[in-house]
Amino acid sequence: MLVCCSEIENKMMPVDDAVSPMQGDRYPTGYIHRTDAAASGHDLAAEKLLHPDAMGVLVPGRDKHFYSSGAFNLIQLIFYILRQTGPAHLLLTTYSISMDSIAAIHRKVETGELLSVRFLIDNRVRSISPKPFDYLVTTFPDCHRCLALHAKVALLYNEDWKITVVGSQNATHNPKLERGIIHTGRDIFDFDFKMLNDEFDSGTT
Repeated sequence: MLVCCSEIENKMMPVDDAVSPMQGDRYPTGYIHRTDAAASGHDLAAEKLLHPDAMGVLVPGRDKHFYSSGAFNLIQLIFYILRQTGPAHLLLTTYSISMDSIAAIHRKVETGELLSVRFLIDNRVRSISPKPFDYLVTTFPDCHRCLALHAKVALLYNEDWKITVVGSQNATHNPKLERGIIHTGRDIFDFDFKMLNDEFDSGTT
């Protein structure tokens, strides 16, 4: 299935689950524009993604190709998938990550929607984004590994689902045209899981 999420209505943002473009715990309120994807929460993201002209429902064994057109970011996409899979484990690789994304993921762990989380991040995050890196280390102790990395992959899995998301989106605010694929096949998941699990085992902290 091919999707372009460029024509989707704007709604009011639910503040409590916002993934904000702002650093820290200050979230903007009020109406948002389509390109202000990171200012919206996961409920809004899900509504956008479930729009009949947008992402729709995942079907096991069928992949979805998409362009985000600034309508959602990677974290919102992960939360949308969780609404269909139920509680699941997450293995996430990213070249960059924001404090708001870390906080949003942590809330999902606290509510039990994420059963576990592991991060693979690029070595340069330590020096380029020291505050998000310190927040990640503090919030998810022993759940991250660093390596020379530019891949953007999210693995979501439980007993019923094995999902691989591959695309251009980092775990940050993405008010841009981004490309991605949601794979629901077990063979692709197994390929990625083995590779990324091995990298996690050999990565540094």
